[in-house]
Amino acid sequence: MSFISRAARFGRAVRQKPLVSLCVPVYGTEGLIGRFFESVLQQDAAPLFETIVVNDGSPGAKELRGIIKTYTKRFKERGLPLVLLEHSKNLGTLEARRTAVTAASGEYLAFADPDDELPPNALRILYDAAATSGADIVHGKAAVCGMEGEPDARVAAFAQRAQNVYDGVLTGDEILRTYIVERSYSSFVWGKLFKTDLVQKAYGEIPFTYCTMAEDMLLYFFIALTASKSVGVLEDGYTEKAHTYAGIRDVVYHYRINTGVTSRRTIACLSEWQKVCSVASVFTIILSYLDEHPAVDGGIREAIQDLGRAHYADNLKQLEVCVVPSLQEEARAMLEEWWGIHHLSLE
Repeated sequence: MSFISRAARFGRAVRQKPLVSLCVPVYGTEGLIGRFFESVLQQDAAPLFETIVVNDGSPGAKELRGIIKTYTKRFKERGLPLVLLEHSKNLGTLEARRTAVTAASGEYLAFADPDDELPPNALRILYDAAATSGADIVHGKAAVCGMEGEPDARVAAFAQRAQNVYDGVLTGDEILRTYIVERSYSSFVWGKLFKTDLVQKAYGEIPFTYCTMAEDMLLYFFIALTASKSVGVLEDGYTEKAHTYAGIRDVVYHYRINTGVTSRRTIACLSEWQKVCSVASVFTIILSYLDEHPAVDGGIREAIQDLGRAHYADNLKQLEVCVVPSLQEEARAMLEEWWGIHHLSLE
């Protein structure tokens, strides 16, 4: 939290503790966050929730403060806490989310990006499913929008991933294996509702990392890993109590594919290319953890290596397609430096 230069709570906090904390990192998407706030305010019969916005050193920080101040009255009228936390410099999406998770006071939390929207009943559906099932992770489907100008193949592949939800309940180590080995559901952290303490424990396993690409995979790997561990025993003193995942068929998120840092725009400066290369840190951290914990199922490591190869190949394709010719040589050297020794372990 030492990187937070300023924290402000807009509007008077309600006396009742929120049930859900909605965590929203912001960097360079100030022009779209108003639309997101409108979708938040339209939540129908939702449980009491707070919205925690983290300004991750965005160049549009002044604009963001003004937008949030404009929405203060409307959130206050609904009795909904609106919190703004600010980093003094850009730390990446993973760390912006960490800041929000640390500050979360709800029993549950959900993640959202400011260039996306929530369907009107999203939080109610997710919370009702959690309350009914007792699940620590509830996972709903996402609809993909904003597809203008995007290649049909990319849209189709992304839409398939956004709809990839396990239809049923998973328990304990099934949560990690079914995700990473069987790939029966996606690692996107939006479209899910989590027990807050589960995510906080997962972050305890993740070192500080600058990461703006595949950060969902990194965070969800450790959430699923944490969920795979026993949380004690039941009243009989013998049966282990396990975390659970519940997949539902409802659409609970609207994802815009052509906005934000993951959109495939022309890259004309190395600082932007560095964000793309940061995906390598995901595999460095996970593989390092698996090196230190050899007891974790070997099939998990093989699955991570397969995913690493796919992401490295995708980075090479982005280098060819997105980076301007004058930066190609430097960009390739930067890419190889980021992947480093763990690229060799992916061979």
